Amino acid sequence: MANIFEKSQYVIPRGRVFFDLYDAADQLTGERHLGNCPTVTLSIATEKAPHYSAESGPGVKDANRVVRIDRTGKITCDNMSADNRAMFISGEKSTVAQTAVAVPAEEIAVSPGLFYQLGRTDANPAGARKVAEVVVTPEAGGEPYVLGEDYTVDAALGRLQVLASGSIPKGKIKVAYSKPATTWLRIKSGDKAELRGALRVLSNIAEGEQSDTYCPLVTLAPTGDMALVTSDDGYVQMEFDIEVLTPPSGVAIFVDGRPVGV
Repeated sequence: MANIFEKSQYVIPRGRVFFDLYDAADQLTGERHLGNCPTVTLSIATEKAPHYSAESGPGVKDANRVVRIDRTGKITCDNMSADNRAMFISGEKSTVAQTAVAVPAEEIAVSPGLFYQLGRTDANPAGARKVAEVVVTPEAGGEPYVLGEDYTVDAALGRLQVLASGSIPKGKIKVAYSKPATTWLRIKSGDKAELRGALRVLSNIAEGEQSDTYCPLVTLAPTGDMALVTSDDGYVQMEFDIEVLTPPSGVAIFVDGRPVGV
């Protein structure tokens, strides 16, 4: 009978990535699908402590034991969802509620040729949205300036442009406008440098045996660049560094196959 050799398995990895955040009480809150992640990697580095005998002649190495194991990795994600963006800037989502109000005279210091956000405050840098009935007058009062000649307005975003060719001088103006009740999504950065949770990767390869990887305790830390504007045709990506930790159970990584038929 001829020798029987191992059948090699060649894999082009594909799969879905899930992250399960730990809350303040150190309880898992539920797995969230991160969406398309072109790359998920795990890296393992070991550190050894060599031992050299001192019993005779030149010291010879008679032991070299592994004393440290570091398990790290990286996730590259191009699903630019609000939840993922919040993870990348270490922040959180919220809903901004704008109340309907008529603003009688917002005072703004301006220079010709520049743009200004109506309603901007430190707490609400987005300012007012969907403005209407915009009237611009000198600070001291008098005849209103002329729309299209002295200034322009992007009503949807509440953006005022003082035209360089117009008659508005450098100094203060007053702007009257109205704004309706509306809402929009806001993602605001926070002070959490990393996220703590569990990571699961469910394989979905076209050919070969499926295997699913689960790390019960990892930290995700955003890293690298996320393009805000680019002339490239590539899709925007965000990256997270993974550090795989050993939980109280003592198992850092599980790799499970799929159930076999009976």
